[in-house]
Amino acid sequence: MKVYALIGPSGTGKSYRAPYLAQKYKIDCIIDDGLLISEGRIIAGRSAKGEVNKIRATKIALFYFSRDREAVKEALGELAPQRIMVLGVSLSMVEKICEHLELPLPEEVLDIEKVASPREIELALSARENEGKHTIPVPLVELKRNLWNNLMDAVPVTIWKWFYSSREKTVVRPPFSYLGKLVISEKALFSLLYYLLSHLSWIDTIKGLSIHSTNRGIEIVIDCILRPGFSVSRVGRLTQKRVKEGLEHLTGVEVRAVHINVEGVAERKEEVAYV
Repeated sequence: MKVYALIGPSGTGKSYRAPYLAQKYKIDCIIDDGLLISEGRIIAGRSAKGEVNKIRATKIALFYFSRDREAVKEALGELAPQRIMVLGVSLSMVEKICEHLELPLPEEVLDIEKVASPREIELALSARENEGKHTIPVPLVELKRNLWNNLMDAVPVTIWKWFYSSREKTVVRPPFSYLGKLVISEKALFSLLYYLLSHLSWIDTIKGLSIHSTNRGIEIVIDCILRPGFSVSRVGRLTQKRVKEGLEHLTGVEVRAVHINVEGVAERKEEVAYV
């Protein structure tokens, strides 16, 4: 099985472009926002766009929930696709989806900025930011049959007639779009980081903690002192993994990098014997 990754920031038109790219590369299945799609049909999964809570929507897209994950894995086993395309905001997100679904890592990465023009991306971003519009690459009747009984602002859109047996995709406004943007304060992020770090047995003292925002997520810098008896390289990598996975799981914020600066090792405390 060959896995393709289609990556790009949210709202840049990945779902809109996916059917065209699937036809171009002879891709059998698409994984997009929690759904497994083949030949214009929803085969398995649950759409993240049906959620009221944006954090929960992110978890669904990443297949954190075992029921959805197992259903998609079983369907993939039955379909046995030769080529599959996974959509995500970054390569790390696609790799995480592949890990959860036990798929091979992507062999080919398609960047939305390379397959769509700047003007097309600008229009897609405007529709997302100003109108809360999201695209699902299946016909409206398929969407109603599988997802919601009562869709809000669902509009069928004609697409490339040569894509499989379907000539439609659907534009929807998910429930969370009506609730405004989810904003997580810096203070809350710091509190969560301190909580995650306090549960790591190898960290003695946190000397400094900083968060830097980027266009596609955040970067974290941790200055710390380790407890004696731990390998610096091993616990450094483990700290990066625990912090990244923990914060993304709790908030849905994408962690682009975790930098660990070990300033020293705490002195070993001598045990005092009382007679």
